[in-house]
Amino acid sequence: MSNNKQQFNTQMKKRIYWVLLLLSAVGVVSACILTLTVAMQYSMRQAEQMICDLTDTISESYSYMTQDEYTKMLAHLPDNTRATLITQDGTVLYDSDAAASEMENHLGRPEIQQAMQDGKGEDIRQSATMNTSTYYYAVSLPDGCVLRLSRSYASIRSMVLNTIPGIAVILIVLFGLALFLSRRLTKWMIRPVERAARALDHDEESGATYDELTPFVSHIRAQDQQINDQKATLEQERETLGIITNSMREGLLLISKDKNVVSINPSAIHMLTGRKADVYEFQGHNYLIVNRTREMHECVTAALEGNSRDAVFSMYGKIYHVYASPMIRLAEVQGVVVIVLDETQQRLAERSRREFSANVSHELKTPLTSISGYAEMMENGMVSSMDDIRTFSGSIHKEALRLIALIEDIIRLSRIEESPRQADEMESVDLNELCAAVLESLDPVAKKAKVCLHLDGSVPPISGAEAMLSEMVYNLCENAIKYNRPDGDVWVTLTDDDGEIELKVKDTGIGIPEESQVRVFERFYRVDKSRSKQIGGTGLGLSIVKHVVEYHLGRVELDSTLGVGTEIRVWLPK
Repeated sequence: MSNNKQQFNTQMKKRIYWVLLLLSAVGVVSACILTLTVAMQYSMRQAEQMICDLTDTISESYSYMTQDEYTKMLAHLPDNTRATLITQDGTVLYDSDAAASEMENHLGRPEIQQAMQDGKGEDIRQSATMNTSTYYYAVSLPDGCVLRLSRSYASIRSMVLNTIPGIAVILIVLFGLALFLSRRLTKWMIRPVERAARALDHDEESGATYDELTPFVSHIRAQDQQINDQKATLEQERETLGIITNSMREGLLLISKDKNVVSINPSAIHMLTGRKADVYEFQGHNYLIVNRTREMHECVTAALEGNSRDAVFSMYGKIYHVYASPMIRLAEVQGVVVIVLDETQQRLAERSRREFSANVSHELKTPLTSISGYAEMMENGMVSSMDDIRTFSGSIHKEALRLIALIEDIIRLSRIEESPRQADEMESVDLNELCAAVLESLDPVAKKAKVCLHLDGSVPPISGAEAMLSEMVYNLCENAIKYNRPDGDVWVTLTDDDGEIELKVKDTGIGIPEESQVRVFERFYRVDKSRSKQIGGTGLGLSIVKHVVEYHLGRVELDSTLGVGTEIRVWLPK
């Protein structure tokens, strides 16, 4: 506040100082111009009057002199006075400044014509080459001739140019005096105000000042204290509110009754615009620059009409739930509060649960239906021969094993999903030995399918859950064998890749169609259901792989060409 007052005093000093200085400068310049104008007009009137009086006096003696005597008298007129004697036809009989015989006819001159008509005539003509003005005065003589006297005097421009040095000196002196007086007057006028300002800064009595300012100063002191208290309170409340809103995961948007954004937190900006931006980019602007969806518009419109409304909409790959409520004061809607919740994970989890339940029901029902059918046929005596009994019993056993495998995969997948990652449960895992052990256990299966297994590369140990990693490698290799072709190959390659370990499993199998590649990691998804049924797949193998990779904070990619083979690459942090 003290800095603001000092700034105000400095600005007031400058304003008073420059106003006084400007008034002084305007006064001095105006006085000089006025003086010059009056002096010039006076000089012109004096010159004109002198010429008129002299002409009238000389014309009266024309009748008493001969022409030669008269011209001699004209030759002795005062300096700068020119005399010209002109006949009735305009011929110049005599001129004091030039040879009369060489001069042009003067009958067309305005002052000559006026003198012949009215007895007297005058005119002022400007000489552009001489830069002077000349006054002409003519009177008609008794014999019809015309006597004309003229005198040149400095033109306005010449007078200004001649007086510039003197005016400049006067202006400099007066301007210097104005500077001095303006500074002194400013200090004298502002001193009581400065004392009052200093007293306000130190919460003291202002002392001697203008009596007219005393109520004003007292009022300012009271308002100053009140403003400081309110400012501190508002600042604290604003900081607290800012911390709360900026820390919220939910989006918060306040809209005025004019549909302009009053406040918005970073979460709301990110959710509704899909980007990160400064809150000041939106404040004071229409809420539609934040989000233009129909659901958002309907919610805000309903809230401005006094009704709460909520809606769900999708944007930028997310699912948002918007709640809009009116802010009502004195029975009038003053604005709208909008809360935005990101329900993407919740909605996806609900959908996954529904799909999982439906898929589990279907997958469990299929083998159970087969078992029930075979058992019912045996119970009703529809199977009599021992060969048929053995066939039906084998089918029941096969479906039971399939059911057990399915249940075990479901249990393993659920265990991985529900197990939170614990750093203290991680152990050092040697992927070289782990992969070798998996391939050794699958060697009989590979030989039966006429597939050759290969292991290449060597990597340092990583931190992880050995059982999960073993199951991941097992599922990848088992799939590579199952969906391979006779005399095919499976390569397992380990690479140390700049802070990560890359595990690559490549086969020469049937491949995966491009449209199915994005779904192979989904639960119970099978590219070829008939082939999966023949080889006994549950549809959960790659889903388990994906969850194990995510559990270890890694990533997985698939590249497959139909009829050529499939390559799955897994990156795990060291």
